[in-house]
Amino acid sequence: MTDRLMLRAGGTALRSIRLAVSFMPELQPRKKAVEIYLLVTGCNLNQTDAATLCGCTKQNISKHLRRVEKAREDTAFDRALARIEAVMIGGDHA
Repeated sequence: MTDRLMLRAGGTALRSIRLAVSFMPELQPRKKAVEIYLLVTGCNLNQTDAATLCGCTKQNISKHLRRVEKAREDTAFDRALARIEAVMIGGDHA
């Protein structure tokens, strides 16, 4: 996929992710970090393209990814995030 096409697809995915996250109150305190996390991990978008889409640096993307990984220690947060991930990858919709 060309870079431009990948960015357009990533933009569409990000809008969908934002909508899904908006329905999960457990994820709201880390909303932006979760959106970035799902864009990179769930959509397999590289960190450089994610940074371009989100208007920040690749280092900022890395910071958000680490923040979400650490937050997954909270059971309620992890469960809410796992629900969105399951829908994204077609797994169990628990």
